[in-house]
Amino acid sequence: MKFIDPRIDFAFKRIFGSEDAKDVLTSFLESLLDLEGDRRIAELTILDPFLAPRIKE
Repeated sequence: MKFIDPRIDFAFKRIFGSEDAKDVLTSFLESLLDLEGDRRIAELTILDPFLAPRIKE
């Protein structure tokens, strides 16, 4: 079985960028940022993870 590499932008967005993955993303961010107790994430809003980049002309 092959797995996608979460270090690749597209893969990261597929893993963590949906409403169904909010709990996983919250846990990941709290672990990464070492958030505990009252510093934990209370609410998380996922914006469209597939926005086109803005390019200055």
